[in-house]
Amino acid sequence: MIKFTQMKRLLTILIGVTAIAAVAPSQISTETYRLQPEDVITIQVYRVQEINAVVPVGPDGNISAPFLGVIKAGGKTIKELEADLTAAYVDRLKLNDPIVSVTIREYRRLKASVNGFVGRPGIYDIRPNDRVLDLLSAAGGTSTDGRADLSKAYLVKKSSGERIPIDLRALLTGDASQNYSVEDGDLLQVPEETDSRIVVAGRVRQEGPVTYREQMKLSEIIATAGKIERRSRLSKIQVFRPLPGRPSDFLVIEANLIDFESGKDPAQNIIMKPGDLVYVPDSGNVDFEIINSIANVFFIFDRIGINPFRTGN
Repeated sequence: MIKFTQMKRLLTILIGVTAIAAVAPSQISTETYRLQPEDVITIQVYRVQEINAVVPVGPDGNISAPFLGVIKAGGKTIKELEADLTAAYVDRLKLNDPIVSVTIREYRRLKASVNGFVGRPGIYDIRPNDRVLDLLSAAGGTSTDGRADLSKAYLVKKSSGERIPIDLRALLTGDASQNYSVEDGDLLQVPEETDSRIVVAGRVRQEGPVTYREQMKLSEIIATAGKIERRSRLSKIQVFRPLPGRPSDFLVIEANLIDFESGKDPAQNIIMKPGDLVYVPDSGNVDFEIINSIANVFFIFDRIGINPFRTGN
């Protein structure tokens, strides 16, 4: 025959397991979770039907427990709150060894942010025990344009302000030790890759960074940035290459892409390195498109009798 104390423990476990299975995802553990404002809980006392209520945790962390009134719940685990309620029901209602069960019916909406070079930066709902990979997945993973610096991501903990470095490349290839837990208000930052890119400036259609690839050549950089006919001086391109250990010093390489394109000198299509800066000078040629547009304006002025250079008397 099972002793009453053993039966009591069994009933408590069964009540808790049944309620959790009904309202909470199986991966959420309530053992360490601490109640917060906006959580909704269920309070039950075995064989006392009058004490069966669904109550929210208020903004001040308090609940209104059946027949007890205001009880502090915020910051407590389920077990801690059950112990407090049990003691209160014994003391105030004179219940004899009550079996009190508290279950989480609905978690407050926990949120964490993802910034930087991910698929969808923003603020996302999270659940207790979610981890970095869960949050990154909600944000659509890392950006697909190769601009994310996977080795320099970090997690900022709201509770402590601590900044935890994360190597996402290692994490995504199986290093689970960096899959840290994510809590309400945390921020995952995925910065831009700045070391492994090439910057283009000068007479091109689109100045700025270009994502570096292994064995990338100068002609690919110019094709990506877009040359400007009659203005891009491809015979006098300059590549500024940082010298290792000397960030203020550069090796200047001159390249003639005209000779490469004509087949005269294939070696002019140099292999690029991360951190290179490519400068395309102006050809100095007259831009006939601009001249034509100016001529058209003056033609219109002449037709309507306006002399833009005439000064008043």
